[in-house]
Amino acid sequence: MNKSIKKLILLAMTVILSIGVYSCDKNSTEKKETLKKLYKVYKDGKIDECKYNGKIVYCAGLNAYDAGSIIYDKDGKQIGFCNYAWGNVDTICKKLTDCKVIYRVKNSIWGGLAVNKYGLGK
Repeated sequence: MNKSIKKLILLAMTVILSIGVYSCDKNSTEKKETLKKLYKVYKDGKIDECKYNGKIVYCAGLNAYDAGSIIYDKDGKQIGFCNYAWGNVDTICKKLTDCKVIYRVKNSIWGGLAVNKYGLGK
């Protein structure tokens, strides 16, 4: 093998390794830990990933009528409570944007198919 091909292969391997190292960032690990905690509580429910003031938050609720939902920050700390049935609705509840279901139990009260975007509980 000539020297230029060896250098090219070495460069390509370095780039691939660098991409792998930098893709394992702290935020991704924190997100996984937060979602594991939420899943333990809401495995018979639903978890939405939303934005609040440009930051990711989670809105989670149990698969029960009148249960309401709780909003959590990226660390899993409760930052809001939304129970429209009983009138306990924090202002943050109406300020969430870009909400997407990331987990929903099969045969839920909300209808729709089961969802498990991040493979929670596996």
